[in-house]
Amino acid sequence: MSFRKFAQGVVLVSIATAVIASTAAYAARPSKRDPSCSVSPNSAGVGQTYVVSAWGLPTGIAVNVWVTDPGGNTSGSPLGSTGDGTFALNESSGSAGTWKYTFSGPTKNNPATTAVYASCSIDVY
Repeated sequence: MSFRKFAQGVVLVSIATAVIASTAAYAARPSKRDPSCSVSPNSAGVGQTYVVSAWGLPTGIAVNVWVTDPGGNTSGSPLGSTGDGTFALNESSGSAGTWKYTFSGPTKNNPATTAVYASCSIDVY
């Protein structure tokens, strides 16, 4: 075997190894999901406890939750920040109708502006 063929073989093996390693690293990377939320169960009786869960929220910045009742009245509460981008809140509603939960906070690039990250609702009977 000539040195030239040996060197070409080494180069091909190196390239193949690099391609396989970069593909494995890309596949192992956690996927970034858009923020979302859900309510479980998806309907509840007045006064019954349900869980409002949010995930994919930004980390290291303040997050607020806004609750809109069936009459259209909205009130907000600061939740603070989260290290993993998730929140789970035990909630209950005092009247029947659709209750909406909205998660918002300042944008990372411009704290003077606010972004809505996720919104979900529950029908209370």
